[in-house]
Amino acid sequence: MYCSDVVYYISLGVCISLGSCYKKITNNEMKKNYGTGLGLLLVCLICGTSIYHSVLMVWGNIVIIKCCDRRYLHQISMAYTWLYLLYLHSYVINDYIIWIHQSMALKLVGLAFEMNAAHVKTEGKTPVSKINLRDMDNIPPDPSAADIIAYAFYFIGLHRGPYYRYKIFNDHFENTFGLLGDCRIITEQKLKKALVCVMGYIIISKNYSPELYYKDIFYTNYGADSRYLYNIPQLVLNVLEYEAIMMLSTSVFTETGFGVYPAKCQPVPGYGPSAQFSFLTLASASPEIAIEEEYNFSMLKCFDNERLILGPKMRMTMRAFDMPTRFWFWAYVQKSFLKSNKEVRSAFSFLAWTVWYGPTIPKFIISSTLWVYVHLEEEYSILYNTSGPMKLPWDIGFSIMRIFCLLYLTPCFTVKETHIVLKYYNSIFWVFHFILLLMMILSIILYKTKRE
Repeated sequence: MYCSDVVYYISLGVCISLGSCYKKITNNEMKKNYGTGLGLLLVCLICGTSIYHSVLMVWGNIVIIKCCDRRYLHQISMAYTWLYLLYLHSYVINDYIIWIHQSMALKLVGLAFEMNAAHVKTEGKTPVSKINLRDMDNIPPDPSAADIIAYAFYFIGLHRGPYYRYKIFNDHFENTFGLLGDCRIITEQKLKKALVCVMGYIIISKNYSPELYYKDIFYTNYGADSRYLYNIPQLVLNVLEYEAIMMLSTSVFTETGFGVYPAKCQPVPGYGPSAQFSFLTLASASPEIAIEEEYNFSMLKCFDNERLILGPKMRMTMRAFDMPTRFWFWAYVQKSFLKSNKEVRSAFSFLAWTVWYGPTIPKFIISSTLWVYVHLEEEYSILYNTSGPMKLPWDIGFSIMRIFCLLYLTPCFTVKETHIVLKYYNSIFWVFHFILLLMMILSIILYKTKRE
């Protein structure tokens, strides 16, 4: 374990342990200053001399948000921030520094989109998504530079998310819901789940090390089928590692009472309350009403394990993994950034995710393969009645193909070196890509046949 690993996870543990002390602060201004100061300290400890990158990213977005025309500020903010992320991915090799800047990028660009949404609502234009992102009450009309700095550097969600809107950040200081939820119980449950994930990761990795991808014996002594099946434990390891980190990250939220809302407001991951806004306002103003309600942390939910495992379609699996981040790319990039057909908007969303996650050849393989696969699923659902009497067989078929696809893409998540990834795919003859190509040709033939 490297020094950066120790600093990162100790700082995460310290943030969880300080949650109970943080909740006792009654003065909102002091609470905001405390959270921002702790976040700045975390960035200094984790990033070290690279802290100037976060300063440049934040101040660049402050200038854009405060000075640019609100009709275009979301596009300018995303262009600036994503170009900066490209630079970081090229020159910064520490994953923890990248994770912090990824979290900050989502919040800063998301704020620009929220500001644009408020402007569009003022202009009286029609919302472009099912969730009313154009609601003018979603954010204060003009956050100050100090507010933007506090939002970007706030210690809650700084390590690796999950993403939350500026409206959620603002609500945290205006209501007392965090004092009414079962915060400690939820935190203990999350820490227990994180411990189970860590133990599972250690046991599996001892028997199925990812290092085998790098050894020549893997390509000389194992058959193509064995090399493909070796991805099964590696996929499980990837999920366990990500879930453990997110369980620890969301424990900071639950211990501080951040992101708790009345259950009847139907909180959506990353977005917050999606119904009964008038009741939310009433409960915030009346402690007598608020104390009688049932609360939950659905806004922080990162994984829907049932859909993640069972599917049956890939789109469902993608929506069930890191749900707040998925919401961000769906709501802001896919639905709001471009005016085009859904295929182009979907492709741009995958491209934006690739740049955000890491613009490498393996990540481009992931995004391009998933884009083709998801749209092929849709095409076959249109060509055949997959929701009629034959729904169960179709769901089984979709689920099997989905698992094959995820296993096929696992080396792109596990292996960082591009030449090793390409060596692996050459050794199994790019089999799944050939299957996708055949499915594309078949769908075109079927479509032309049905039209005739």
